[in-house]
Amino acid sequence: MIKHLLLALFFCLCLDTVSAQNGNFSFVFMTDMHLRPDPVVEKAFNKVVQRIEQIKPDFVLSGGDQIFDIMRGNRAKGDSLFTYYLTQTRRFKVPVYNCVGNHDLFGIYEESPEDSSHPDYKLGMFKRYFGDPYYSFDHKGWHFIVLNVLDVDNYKYIGRVDEGQLKWIKNDLSSVKPETPVVVVAHIPLVTTYHDLYPPQNGYLSQPPVSNRNEVLTLFKDHNLKFVLQGHIHWFEDLNIAGKTHYITGGSIAGRPSWRGNTHGSRGFLKFNVSGGHATYEFVSYEDKD
Repeated sequence: MIKHLLLALFFCLCLDTVSAQNGNFSFVFMTDMHLRPDPVVEKAFNKVVQRIEQIKPDFVLSGGDQIFDIMRGNRAKGDSLFTYYLTQTRRFKVPVYNCVGNHDLFGIYEESPEDSSHPDYKLGMFKRYFGDPYYSFDHKGWHFIVLNVLDVDNYKYIGRVDEGQLKWIKNDLSSVKPETPVVVVAHIPLVTTYHDLYPPQNGYLSQPPVSNRNEVLTLFKDHNLKFVLQGHIHWFEDLNIAGKTHYITGGSIAGRPSWRGNTHGSRGFLKFNVSGGHATYEFVSYEDKD
């Protein structure tokens, strides 16, 4: 009798473990917040906070450009902006996972009073507030990878994933089962139609916005890559490639131009609902209600 009770208890515990690993959950992807202490920004962001409080996601993924901006340096300004960002996003009352954006790179422009020898240069300040610029975590049977697709060349930011990070991705995926659903977050889009529809004035791009994106994506070819969540261009699109992976550029919180218009549609974010190995999403415009 005791043996049967122990077996039943063990079976129930196993079911609970499986349920916890593959249970239903929701998360939010928002990008390009461009937060700064400004009455217009604060009024709009209050609406974002209200929507998050209503949705109650398990966590929020931020696609980069948390603040606006520190590329021209000024350490006091940078500290003030990142402190402000943390104060505002703590109001979500759920974990926030941050991806580095170009406006989060410290002192990369030539006019910056701080140069490349400064400890906060480029990724230094971001690391001081958020930790590693690329990392992964697991949640209820899904694997999430946040990448840094930014580098600096001749006082300008560029899209590139360095060799150290490529090795890290390969090592990270080595412990992920092929069937595990994977979500990648990157600031500059790995795949987008934006530059086909709106080519730069000097002509079409000679290479992808992230120059070695093919090398990056090859690392995922034997994995269940469900979503690549992207930002940067303040533009919403969903590209379903080969019926396997959705490359979603998630609009923006700040709009386009930043906090001055809605050139490419409503300001908002994406809400994902996950059930087992499947997920659906919807675009949430926080401007729908006053």
